[in-house]
Amino acid sequence: MTGGFVSGALVQIVQRLAPGGIEVLALELARRLPGSNPVFSLDGDTQSLVESWSALAQAGMVEGLDKAPGLRPGLVVSLAARLRALKPRAVLLHHIGPLLYGGLAARLARVPVVAYVEHDSWHYDAPRQRTLTAALARIVRPQVVAVSQAVAEVSRTVMPGAPVRVILNAVDTERFRPAPRAAARAALGLPAEGALVGSAGRLEPVKGHDVLLRAMVEVPEARLVLIGQGSAGEALRHLADQLGLAGRVHFLGHRGDMPQVLPALDLFCLPSRNEGLPLSVIEAQACDMPVVASSVGSLREAVCPVSGRLVPPEDPAALAAAIRAGLAAPPPVAPRAFVRAHFCWDRMLAAYEDLMAGRPPC
Repeated sequence: MTGGFVSGALVQIVQRLAPGGIEVLALELARRLPGSNPVFSLDGDTQSLVESWSALAQAGMVEGLDKAPGLRPGLVVSLAARLRALKPRAVLLHHIGPLLYGGLAARLARVPVVAYVEHDSWHYDAPRQRTLTAALARIVRPQVVAVSQAVAEVSRTVMPGAPVRVILNAVDTERFRPAPRAAARAALGLPAEGALVGSAGRLEPVKGHDVLLRAMVEVPEARLVLIGQGSAGEALRHLADQLGLAGRVHFLGHRGDMPQVLPALDLFCLPSRNEGLPLSVIEAQACDMPVVASSVGSLREAVCPVSGRLVPPEDPAALAAAIRAGLAAPPPVAPRAFVRAHFCWDRMLAAYEDLMAGRPPC
């Protein structure tokens, strides 16, 4: 997969190709746009990345650049040479590391369109991040893509003068759609009866799964399904035991078959402390599932205002009340319609085609 690249429409650069919303979006964008669209990972070598994430074996042109720890100016030079050979009409940079290495390399290679995709804004609470991003924006002069209006507002303050356009994330509503609940539960070995609340995402403190576990103490009529893996996994299992929830919490680990997993649930919950515009919430709603989420970041834009419920972060009691309300009655409108109206792939692809062609946003 590291050889055989030909001139393509788009090169994307991420920090590390591992299961996550940004990485899934980059792979899907590369697949759907016409032409050869390589995805580079700053961290990791190609073989180890593919071995760690089976989806990469079918992803087409992906390459790990195996960046060593610390600042590596030589990587800018070698990456610029790769870009000159590929001759893309655009480079898309996801987050700060790719902006540094990929942005400088793209300018050295004279790539016509260089764009920086900002997926969230909470990391700008750190002054060092704001300062570094502002400095790189002045040097690289990228066009800025924000995945939500909230992220766009912050990006304009961090990178004043940079052109910022909003391109909402998208999900495939043909893959993510309602399906028989009983069959989905049986395939996963989950109980056929009773309510199931689910949450999908990295098991990391920022996702607030500990808050969700505490909330579930007050929702005794339901079980909890946690989908994902991460550094907080063992701590969450220990907390579930402490709270007396061990028999009601199912840890499924990372799943590559979310279109088959989500229909097993009755309600989706994302109790994040900070968040961008998460695909998991949009995917759940595409399956016509009500959502309860923290009122942080771009979740205010991602959750259907009629069928969903937003609660303050770090508030198990409010989260529990919203979950109970969501389970008690079906949503008054189908959240799938909300997703199809705002987060469809046709609209997203058209917006990126406009970006690569140098056309202003609609």
